[in-house]
Amino acid sequence: MNDHYDVIIIGSGAGGSAAAYHLTQTGKRVLLLEKGLPLPRDGSTLDPDAVLKRGIFLNDEPWVDGRGRTTVPEEHFNVGGKTKWYGAALLRYGAHEFEAESAHRCLPWPIAYDDLAPYYDEAERLLDLRQFPIEPNLQAIAEGLARKDPKWRRKPMPIGLARDIAEHRREAQHFDGFASAGGFKSDAEQCLLGRLRNKPNLVLETGRAVQALLPSRESPSRIAGVVCEDGTRYEGDAVFLACGALHSPRLLQTYLETTGLHNQLASYRHVGRHYKAHLLSLVIAFSWRPVTDLLCKTALLLHESFPHSSVQAIGGRR
Repeated sequence: MNDHYDVIIIGSGAGGSAAAYHLTQTGKRVLLLEKGLPLPRDGSTLDPDAVLKRGIFLNDEPWVDGRGRTTVPEEHFNVGGKTKWYGAALLRYGAHEFEAESAHRCLPWPIAYDDLAPYYDEAERLLDLRQFPIEPNLQAIAEGLARKDPKWRRKPMPIGLARDIAEHRREAQHFDGFASAGGFKSDAEQCLLGRLRNKPNLVLETGRAVQALLPSRESPSRIAGVVCEDGTRYEGDAVFLACGALHSPRLLQTYLETTGLHNQLASYRHVGRHYKAHLLSLVIAFSWRPVTDLLCKTALLLHESFPHSSVQAIGGRR
């Protein structure tokens, strides 16, 4: 075994980097394992052909689903995880979204908005959120909708972009679905790991794909380490699974089956069984008027008939 750590974190995306940030503040000795490597800074992550058409930054690892069919989930493996590729919009849930929804027979959350508010505040500070003035084209759309139906309203979009991003047109035109080459988007690497560069109690290992969790010598009910695909082993007092909604359950499910715990734990059947994907609908419109907006994603459009939904513009011009 290699050195012993207080905590081993698997995955350097939003959850893993946030956990590393907080745990290192307490003096814990933390190992952060990332399957991928840092993304290049040569501008290739802003190239629509490379990113969208050829998909050179997507992983082509095949999976087999419950019916034996092969699928490729097209995951991103890189330092910062999916936060490098998101659309920069960082919204809070509204207070009403924590309440019961009788129309859909939904129970209330066990916590309220006020319980999360301090964490929202901290996250927005760390991610350096801001709002940009609504741009003319989007403003015209919002005003046109409001004229037809006064129930439509607009709200400033809280967004994780650098204050001066408009001065860097290529970055401004390619932030939604692209990874910033110059650090203009708030992502886990930029805003969380970047604050830990001089922390001696954090070790970041890239290119380390975790193959399995390891049980303690006393009992399999406690996980005591991990083994990577290259055979490297690490020990820790705790292991934090933060490698995504697909990979974290798979590691845990395999561990429970390997150790026989799946026969003892009634909760085993729920591991990985309630995956929810992020689905959206995209409407493409053509106009004879020139589009002059640069960021495009500066406001959120809301309607009271759809209390849990919103309309957003796709950020940046391709």
